[in-house]
Amino acid sequence: MSKRLLGVLVALSLIFTACGGDSDSDSSDDTPAAPATSAPEPDDDEPAPAPEPDDEEPAPEPDDDEPAPAPEPDDEEPAPEPEPEATPVPLTASFRGVTETEIRIGMTSLDAEMFGFDQGDLASKWQVAVDAVNAAGGINGRMLVPFIDVLNVIGTVEADATCVKFVEDKMVFAFVGWLREDNELCYTERNNTIAVNGNDVTPEAINRSNGLLFATEATKLGIQLNLIAAAAADGLIDGKRVHFSILASEDSLTDPLVEALEAHGATITSVSRVTAVDDVQAAEANHDVIVQRIADEDPDLVYSLEPALMSGAMIRAGIDIPQITSESDEDIYLNLGVDPTAIQLHVYAPEQIKTYWDRGDDPLIIECVDNYNNAQITDEDGNVEQVNVTEDPSQPINLSLVVRACQTVWLFAAIATAAGPNLTNETFLEAAANLGSIDLPGMSAASMSEGKIGADDSPLVKVIWDPEKEEFVSAG
Repeated sequence: MSKRLLGVLVALSLIFTACGGDSDSDSSDDTPAAPATSAPEPDDDEPAPAPEPDDEEPAPEPDDDEPAPAPEPDDEEPAPEPEPEATPVPLTASFRGVTETEIRIGMTSLDAEMFGFDQGDLASKWQVAVDAVNAAGGINGRMLVPFIDVLNVIGTVEADATCVKFVEDKMVFAFVGWLREDNELCYTERNNTIAVNGNDVTPEAINRSNGLLFATEATKLGIQLNLIAAAAADGLIDGKRVHFSILASEDSLTDPLVEALEAHGATITSVSRVTAVDDVQAAEANHDVIVQRIADEDPDLVYSLEPALMSGAMIRAGIDIPQITSESDEDIYLNLGVDPTAIQLHVYAPEQIKTYWDRGDDPLIIECVDNYNNAQITDEDGNVEQVNVTEDPSQPINLSLVVRACQTVWLFAAIATAAGPNLTNETFLEAAANLGSIDLPGMSAASMSEGKIGADDSPLVKVIWDPEKEEFVSAG
């Protein structure tokens, strides 16, 4: 908080001392007049003598055309008056969940321990990220007050119940956490509450969120546009005949992506829309039909937003047409029994957080992890324990979730701070539209602007399959 500078005005009094009399006296009444000297009477017979000439010549009349001489410049210029600092706006209870001293936020993380992942202490990851913001002064002087729940990664019932608790019981200003399966809609669409998700968000959720949804990760459209740019830079698109395949539920992405492909020199042979993916057998049958159509067209390249299913269908059909994709989740391929090396698969993906960490060249990741490693968390029983991101260094998901928590909380803090003392939905949205470039851990570039949902602007990088690790690794 800045302090006001009080300008001090000093009145200077000039004391005049009158000479030869009391300054309070009236000279016309009290001072006698000097006697008049009598001139001699002139002789009437003698003329008056002519006046003696004056030896001194009269001063010349001033020339109106000549400018008056300029005053000598003062060597020392007067010091400029200091500009008074702006009077800080007093903090008030400006909106639901926003008081003079605090901002209440609801937070969730997703527990995937059932799948064998070591995620560490999930709640503490979000608490430590909040504590770092508060230690730096909070949001324009207000402290973040988090309510944190850990949810089962499967299903939506628990997430919806937590949403109702946060909005109706805790009266939070915003949701800041990790959700999936369009669970943001409980906040944005149904309860007019801002949501900042540390996970990716779907086109459906974006369209129905009334502008209240934000994410750390690039949107699917943003990722796919980056994929096209990366593949084009490697010479995979210009002059190529391309079959484009997309989920029917994401058809809103078709036009901008087809336009981007054509802008890079591609010719679209046809577009296929996949209608079923939840039922694996139905999805595989759907892709078998599409691949037969692709075989008849014989394009140079296939662009599919469901590459594991497409790759499996190509392998079953015995055709090998190059395919580009941004899908680098090894589990998606392995769970469908697809060997990524059995087909010409060109994968471009965002750089992994662990890659940034291993390089050691991202100071914000180092700060985020140090905050976590140095934190002491008090549990419900009052016991204090040290937390550590290196609980199991072989499980990079623990590191990833620590950094994701920092990304999400720091993104919210950057927008809310730019919104100013009068924090409301409207000022938050206006601040996001005008925020511009920001620095977030684990991202080579990030920004928010008008209509932009996902913060991450990092370019995609080429990754290749490592059969020993059974995962995609950087080709560089």
